[in-house]
Amino acid sequence: MTEAQGTKKESSLPAILGWGGLLVFMALFAWLIIAQLQSAETWSGRGSEAIALVKDFRPEGKTGETLYDLIRAYSLKAKEQDAYVGEFTWDAKQREGPDYEVTLLWKEGENHKVAVWRVDLGDKEVRPQGNEASSLPRRAEQGVAG
Repeated sequence: MTEAQGTKKESSLPAILGWGGLLVFMALFAWLIIAQLQSAETWSGRGSEAIALVKDFRPEGKTGETLYDLIRAYSLKAKEQDAYVGEFTWDAKQREGPDYEVTLLWKEGENHKVAVWRVDLGDKEVRPQGNEASSLPRRAEQGVAG
């Protein structure tokens, strides 16, 4: 028996399919990463817009007053009651894509308070997070306790 008759010729089809599949996967993966980076870049640096959305937010049941109006009224009522409410500081941090977290820090007497809202710049949606943010409109109407 000769050497040529005893060897089997292997097909190159599995190697072509394997490398081709890997190439397709790499292309899709690169496209996904590039799309995410472009999306993040599109929404980055828009913290002031997120803060403006929260300030212009109209809590449920409040037809004419924005959150900013309620906070200013809250500060004035505190002054009328000889209580201190002030040093309001706004900040916004981008979480992912159009999602931002807006934080309001303020001082109430000797206590520091923090209220947080989640903002979706794409949908222009504002969602209070936690008790301070959700109760702030009601507290602003009632004034400073005690």
